Amino acid sequence: MNADTPPESESDASSAQPTYAFDIQLSEVESAPIKGFDAYWRGKTKDGRLPARDDIDPAEIVPLLPDLVLLNVEWEPFRCRVRLRGTRAEQFRPVEKTTKYLDEGTTFDPGRRDDYIAEMKFVATGKRPAFARDWMTTRFGAVREIYAGIWPLASDGTLVDMLVVIEDFAGLSIDDFDFK
Repeated sequence: MNADTPPESESDASSAQPTYAFDIQLSEVESAPIKGFDAYWRGKTKDGRLPARDDIDPAEIVPLLPDLVLLNVEWEPFRCRVRLRGTRAEQFRPVEKTTKYLDEGTTFDPGRRDDYIAEMKFVATGKRPAFARDWMTTRFGAVREIYAGIWPLASDGTLVDMLVVIEDFAGLSIDDFDFK
């Protein structure tokens, strides 16, 4: 993958499971919180410059905070450091308390850690948001579709130094999942 090409999405026509899709159009996203944050983020852009972390006011997006993750971006080598995780993000995507960087995480599904890192790099280098459709299976075997968005932030308006990630877990009950 290069910076202009999104990571490949999973696709298996023989599988009854929904497939993961990255870099889908916003019009395909069935999540009011993600569409709402996208409109908010676009409202913070100025003269074609990316918004900075200082432009994002938590008081203006209170309902989104439980699902929000902030990642600091380091470029040489490319790494994403976890800066902040919302309470619901922590429940549905638990990580070890000692994990500071995405590439250190061990609780991802097999192969997904590299996918997540590639997606973050795609957004950071492309300097534009990207959206994904994913799914989770409950402990009862039911499949629940979820949507995610990743938005770049840049202190100087140009060089991405932070990413905002939102996965919309609204309507899901933590009791329906087994995260052991």
